[in-house]
Amino acid sequence: MIQDKDHITGRRILARAAFQEARVLEIGCGTGRVTLMYADLPRMTVAVEPDDTAIREAAGTVPEAQAVCASGMHLPFAQGSFDIVLFTLSLHHHPKPETALNEATRMLAPGGRILVLEPATHSEVQRLCSLFNDEDPLLENVEAKLAAGRKMIVSRELFDTEWIFKDFTDVTGYTFTFYNRPFDPDMARTMREFLGPGADQAPLVLTDTLRLTCLEPLGDRPDAQ
Repeated sequence: MIQDKDHITGRRILARAAFQEARVLEIGCGTGRVTLMYADLPRMTVAVEPDDTAIREAAGTVPEAQAVCASGMHLPFAQGSFDIVLFTLSLHHHPKPETALNEATRMLAPGGRILVLEPATHSEVQRLCSLFNDEDPLLENVEAKLAAGRKMIVSRELFDTEWIFKDFTDVTGYTFTFYNRPFDPDMARTMREFLGPGADQAPLVLTDTLRLTCLEPLGDRPDAQ
């Protein structure tokens, strides 16, 4: 499977904050796929991921970044250490998104920005993945927290990328592996029904719709009185 081969995600992120020579903290870097799209620009890149296997892979994928196994709920860095904090498809995984956002705000130097990249619930990829794990309530909760927060929303945008699979077998191989489940013919049939005529295409292309929100704190730093 090829995911976002044109690096559209990286281009959209770079358009929303000044990464050149900045100090960047990425929360939820996974194996470093998105980190690799911008890591040659900042003065310092710290990539955080709670999964120790993924963070080891990220360290090999993006050697110019400092890879740290940590949670966005409790970041082991000094206040004001970064100019940009980027949540990479990760904010909805935090049990309390508002706590993670406050922690990200604590990390920011004056004038800094928080970028929140999340899947859109109507995304074709997200709808397929919801057959295995329905994240819609978590994603909707994040949207509610962002809308209700005291941070200024500078911009919000939706954009599409593509996941390119060789064929339907490639789709099932990827999804069952990703969700750590043995192959299930009943689930495979459900996936085929979901994809409809597209299941017989080769290559098989799915649209991944993402939402990027750019935030600036408005005097609500955790230490402010």
